[in-house]
Amino acid sequence: MGYKAMANENKKAVIQKAKFYFSEKLMCHIKRYPTGFINGTFKSDLENDTFYWFEDIRNPGSTERLFLEEIFDIKDYEVEL
Repeated sequence: MGYKAMANENKKAVIQKAKFYFSEKLMCHIKRYPTGFINGTFKSDLENDTFYWFEDIRNPGSTERLFLEEIFDIKDYEVEL
């Protein structure tokens, strides 16, 4: 499988995961390109095939655009003890 096909499969997986976390209203951990992460909740489904509205737990009550192209992976948010 070539790079473009792998990127397309990853994009599909990210869209499915985001839809799940949005519909279930669950907090999640997102790995971002090129590095970094963000924790919080999706406040919208994918808009214009481009971005999501997302609430970062560091800024409760405010939302920001989280672009699909920025997202590498999404998984459950786990509180460190």
